[in-house]
Amino acid sequence: MKLPYDALEWRSFPPNPEAPVALPTPPPFFGQERARAALELALKGGFHAYVVGPPSLGKHEALLEYLQQQSVETPPDLLYVPLSERRAAVLTLPSGSETHLAEAVEGLLSETARLDALFRQARFLREKSQLEEGFKAEQEARLEGLRTEAQAAGFALVENGERLELSGPGPIPAELAARLEEVSLANLTALADREAALRRLRREQASHYLSARVEPLMAQFPQARAYLEALKARLVRYAETGEAFDPAQWRPNLLTSSHSGFPPPVVYEPYATAPRLFGQVSAPSGVANVSHIRPGAVHRAQGGFLVLDAESLKREGTWEALKRALHNEQVEPVTDAQHPVGLEVEPFPVQVQVLLVGSHEAFESLESDPAFTELFRIRIEFSPTLSATPEQREALGGWLSAQGFSLTQGGLSQLYDEARRMAEHRDRMDARWVEIRALAEEAAVLGEGVLSADAVQAALRARDQRAFCSEEEFLRSVQEGVWSFQLTGQKVGEVNSLVLLETLPAWGRPARVTARAAPGRDHLISIDREAGLGGQVFHKAVLTLSGYLRSRYAEVGSFPATVSLAFEQNYVPIEGDSAGLAELVAVLSAIGRIPLRQDLALTGAVDQTGRVQAVGGIAAKVEGFFRVCQALGLSGKQGVILPRANIPNLTLASEVMEALREGRFHLYAVETADQALELLSGTRAEGFKGIHERVRLALEAFARLEEGGEEEKEPQREPG
Repeated sequence: MKLPYDALEWRSFPPNPEAPVALPTPPPFFGQERARAALELALKGGFHAYVVGPPSLGKHEALLEYLQQQSVETPPDLLYVPLSERRAAVLTLPSGSETHLAEAVEGLLSETARLDALFRQARFLREKSQLEEGFKAEQEARLEGLRTEAQAAGFALVENGERLELSGPGPIPAELAARLEEVSLANLTALADREAALRRLRREQASHYLSARVEPLMAQFPQARAYLEALKARLVRYAETGEAFDPAQWRPNLLTSSHSGFPPPVVYEPYATAPRLFGQVSAPSGVANVSHIRPGAVHRAQGGFLVLDAESLKREGTWEALKRALHNEQVEPVTDAQHPVGLEVEPFPVQVQVLLVGSHEAFESLESDPAFTELFRIRIEFSPTLSATPEQREALGGWLSAQGFSLTQGGLSQLYDEARRMAEHRDRMDARWVEIRALAEEAAVLGEGVLSADAVQAALRARDQRAFCSEEEFLRSVQEGVWSFQLTGQKVGEVNSLVLLETLPAWGRPARVTARAAPGRDHLISIDREAGLGGQVFHKAVLTLSGYLRSRYAEVGSFPATVSLAFEQNYVPIEGDSAGLAELVAVLSAIGRIPLRQDLALTGAVDQTGRVQAVGGIAAKVEGFFRVCQALGLSGKQGVILPRANIPNLTLASEVMEALREGRFHLYAVETADQALELLSGTRAEGFKGIHERVRLALEAFARLEEGGEEEKEPQREPG
């Protein structure tokens, strides 16, 4: 049937296009109620989840905005603290306590100066003097006894520094030499004992002094007892031996911190490398301490939400590590296996809810992993299109206003219509808000800051113009006759099909389909298929066509024809079944010698019963044929035959709509191949001298010719 203009008009016309838009900002996930319900369940249950949908839907933006509005129990402060120069442990403190602990630790680290002063106090000096005098008295007693023994043997004891010697006539008696060695060793031992006693004295006094400062801190921070005891022991060691140390080695390393009443941490990490995810221990000098531990996204998101790109996990090869971390609920910072840092780091407890975001393709391999479905049990799926309702139109306007755009009602209507056109459906709109925003940004530049109808139309024209180079060259070639099209008159076995180029944007173009029939048993031969230019779906369409022919004309017997079918001037691979209807009418025309109108192009898939089915890209295909008709001259009779099921997809450009309104171009919707045949041939499909009768008669003639050919091959009798 011919489609009237009123049935084709799809555009929206606001009553006051110049009025400014003042609409409230819609909530996150507006229009994506199914996805929002799944996310709410995931958050309520604390489940890890994954967000699926095509690119440019604004999945990240909506998810992050929604998560930032959530409230969770305030997570604790988490730190790495040293238990020695080579060992670091995780410390958990109540939220906000880290600052007080850090201040207290700084106070302890500054005690080194006071410890030095402690050993200049009178009490310490007095005890030190008493200790040294006691050792000195014991040493003098040993020396005096040795001196007396030496004098009795006629020798004198000589003190050469710390070295003892005997001087006298003749060799030293063995007993006296042994006694000299005994006293020398006793002095050395006493010297060592004195040093140990002095260290013990310094240790006891330093420990007593530091205990008074550390014990209140242990009471205040009971979770940090092991850390504070280790720090006290290190300070005591400094006091005892004077061994210097780097204070940075002993300061706590804060990894996460939060404050009561603040939103939960929401961390989005687009580059999921192992160091960026799990943190890293990196020591420039090759020897690491706790200050060299760098937190990763898992640490920063502790107690909140971690958003990751699924594609990045696969690309960086970190899925297996993340899987282990979530399964074991702990993670260790990354170290370089080729350059050991000499620091033993305690695993960090993972207390975070992970949400992965990506396309369907990004999750294909992950979903095949049983561990993935075990860990990420909630699937949050974004729809690629939304219902085109007044509410969604207002939501779009409010969202753009929140993005900082100034809109008029006319500009909003143009953007809303473009979203419907992108969805290729009058009652649906494309959910790729990022693409709409990109168009709005271009229109804002052309409209000097205001998104009016004229500004949006100018932006759309500019986009088409930027991408129109190849199409412009094609139309020029059509006018010059390089591409051969006939848009008037009738032809047998020839028809204008419509194809869609896989480009951005996807341009529609006519393609001349020809068929030639002759007696034979080769049935249907697709030249493009034989040449290797047909894809799998294209092959299926050809086989479907063969099935239709066999069943429709079964009474003729085995199909007695060889039909060649080709897309003329085609040199690239063909895929899809949208040319099935064109191929069918071309084949029937060739067999039955039925002329077909050349001013009508057609598109549509067809099944084995002859029913016409919907195809994709219908608006682009109609517009592509319209452009060719314009280039060669509109006759007022040209038009397109399309599947009736595609009527809701006719979101045609304004130029085509005006031609339809003025009767310079026409659209026809069909449900069966017979209806398309009648439009193209001007002849009824069934009945006396109908199309199918003519085709059947032609096939019977082919069969007779085939039989006659077989008889001629038999030996001829000689005349008698």
